[in-house]
Amino acid sequence: MMCLLLFIAVSAVGQNNRIKIETPKLVVMITVDQLRSDFLHEFEGLYTDTGLKRLMNGGRFYSNGYYAFESIDRASAVATMTTGTNPYVNGIVSSRWLDRSSLRLMDCTEDVACKGINTNEMASPAKLKAIALSDEMKRATRGKSMVCAIAPERDAAILSGGHAADVVLWMNDDTGKWCTSSYYGSFPAWAEAKNRDVASMKKVWTPTFPTEIYENFGEKAPEPFKYVFEGGKAVKDFKTSACINDEVTDMAVACLYGNKLGLDDIPDYLAVTYYAGNYLGAPMDDRPIEVQDIYSKLDGNISKLLGELDKRVGLKNVLVCLSSTGYVVEGETDDSVYKIPSGLVHIDRVAALLDVYLGAVFGKAKYVEQYYNSQIYLNRKLIEQMQLDKLDVISHAVEFLLSVDGVEDVFTIYRLGGMLSPELQYVKNGYNASCSGDIWLRLMPGWHMAKHAASASNLVRRGAVNFPMIIYGAAVEKGVVEEATPVNVLVPELARLLHVRCPNDNSMRIFR
Repeated sequence: MMCLLLFIAVSAVGQNNRIKIETPKLVVMITVDQLRSDFLHEFEGLYTDTGLKRLMNGGRFYSNGYYAFESIDRASAVATMTTGTNPYVNGIVSSRWLDRSSLRLMDCTEDVACKGINTNEMASPAKLKAIALSDEMKRATRGKSMVCAIAPERDAAILSGGHAADVVLWMNDDTGKWCTSSYYGSFPAWAEAKNRDVASMKKVWTPTFPTEIYENFGEKAPEPFKYVFEGGKAVKDFKTSACINDEVTDMAVACLYGNKLGLDDIPDYLAVTYYAGNYLGAPMDDRPIEVQDIYSKLDGNISKLLGELDKRVGLKNVLVCLSSTGYVVEGETDDSVYKIPSGLVHIDRVAALLDVYLGAVFGKAKYVEQYYNSQIYLNRKLIEQMQLDKLDVISHAVEFLLSVDGVEDVFTIYRLGGMLSPELQYVKNGYNASCSGDIWLRLMPGWHMAKHAASASNLVRRGAVNFPMIIYGAAVEKGVVEEATPVNVLVPELARLLHVRCPNDNSMRIFR
């Protein structure tokens, strides 16, 4: 009898403890495109105490985050952060890929079934194959959670919102207007005010501080810069300036009030994407003050957002997560000046030579159907019609490609089957059978792909960087985690703090 009473008493204490753990009223996912750990600390003297420092000092700070796959870009990073799974599972290998049926480049959010609102772009999250944390919140609350996403770019906005978002907004590249897709219903009335007089928009970007305040990496500070952005023609450049973060913050705050986020006991979700890359993707040496000012103004925007969250909801009721897309894009630089081994690989020329080589081995034909960035798509139908062994064709292709200057390694799905070493698993994580090529190349350090007609952009240098991840909130244990940590840990941890099920595609599959 005594044991039974003791069991009941212990159970009651456990229940009371669980009751005291309150679910956050609002989750705010802040993604900063191209945010770097080294720059975050390098420019710390430019920050206030209420922005980035507030998160760094008051939350769980993972100082050495990384993505567990190759060829990271904005879309693949956001999809991974949103779902907790890598491209091998979530299907978003990059912002664009080659559609095999039409041999046409396809955007990762393209969907002809959904019309654009304030844009000609037709888009939805249909190509995102994994379940997002925000989707689980919707399921847990039977659809009552409000899910919103605000970002400068379409892919970041749509992928950060998940499948079940209520409001998803991004900025039209041509007009500068905020826009959305019919997938999410009508354009929000509270957002209309932000689109007034956009056509006559005139934004000016000048340094926040006198130029001597910027350390400029030990060099004498140059003259102050001044950039003027007028009308829709300047939108793409505007999106790489510090000013874009002002627009994102204003829209996020309008969304906070317009959708009454976090005002009841049902948790809501707000995804916000900022920019911290170089202006116009230029090399750091060309615009050292600009990038410092971008970080300074980013700090101011996060300070403003946190202040509005505290005023409207109370930060004790908000769970904030900040992370990065984990890569950096820079313009072309001449590494030979520093005697660094470097060079260009022209994928169009490589594909043409591969066709000639395979023709000499198997008979003249067009074996390479198409190429995109570092990937080669073989003509599977032709290989089948010629009754060739596809594995034999690929093996000969790999043998040839390994002889190309600048190519360090060559990967195929045949090589990535079965039990893999950590390095090969890392490669496989970035592959998805539905949209990846048959063969893809890894270049030697210092080498990069030359620009060609099918390039993803005019910016050809892209590399992974270490970045910070921060979880901030009343129930979060403060501290610094210095060991390397994959971004995949964020979704399971946030799900635990929200008391919702971890997305079933995740299942803690950090390296799968």
